[in-house]
Amino acid sequence: MTKKKFERPQLKNVEELSEELVLTSLKLSQANQRLREEQAARNDMFTSISHDLRSPLTAIKNAVELLSSMEECSSEKVSSLLKMMAGRIDTLEHLINDIFLLVSLDNNCAKMDLKPIQLGFFLEDFFFSREEDSLYKDRNLELLVPEDLDVYVNMDPAQMERVLDNLFTNAYKYSDKDATISLDATLKDNEVIISVKDTGIGIAKENLEKVFERCFIVETARTPGVSSTGFGLAITKSIIEHFNGKIWCESTLGEGSCFYISLPCEP
Repeated sequence: MTKKKFERPQLKNVEELSEELVLTSLKLSQANQRLREEQAARNDMFTSISHDLRSPLTAIKNAVELLSSMEECSSEKVSSLLKMMAGRIDTLEHLINDIFLLVSLDNNCAKMDLKPIQLGFFLEDFFFSREEDSLYKDRNLELLVPEDLDVYVNMDPAQMERVLDNLFTNAYKYSDKDATISLDATLKDNEVIISVKDTGIGIAKENLEKVFERCFIVETARTPGVSSTGFGLAITKSIIEHFNGKIWCESTLGEGSCFYISLPCEP
């Protein structure tokens, strides 16, 4: 048996080593920058969560202290305080549920009941349920989904309803009385494009890429009586990605916004 001839490793010259060192240094610098940005984003998120938790807890604590300190209190006063406390508890529950869902989606442990769903019927059912919702009584709702849209999409219907509800609620928050909110869907090759469009205040160009970030809330306008944790669109994006889809937004400030969802069709 012949021994394999020893091959001396080729040594790199100074120029090649310098180039590799520069590239490695650049990659490390980029990785460190991403880590700093992610850390800053986490800090902002925790700050926002702390504020959102503290506000309702403070209101509940003050109400309890007030009730405890009053020797006599009318039933109307007690009823008013209890109603306020119940509302704040609902806010806390909503926030906690959003945080839990977002963490579950991040770790790919959210329960998804994926199955082929006839999209046309699904969108119609969702739209008619929103027409019956008193929240939208002063908005003009339009259903533009074609009657012959006979396509199936692999999705979790409960999570998809959450996605559409987030988009409709968002359209309501950032629009005024008599604004129009429309639901549409079109078939393009082997995918279906769903859109939720409003004639609201719109989103500034510099904020378009930020709307899907956690805890990002456009502060230009707030609809009285409608709260927001800032997780809605982040959750929406994560759910759609679990369906192997994409979501994006187009908007003109002062004219309105349109959110698009692209999902692959089932054969």
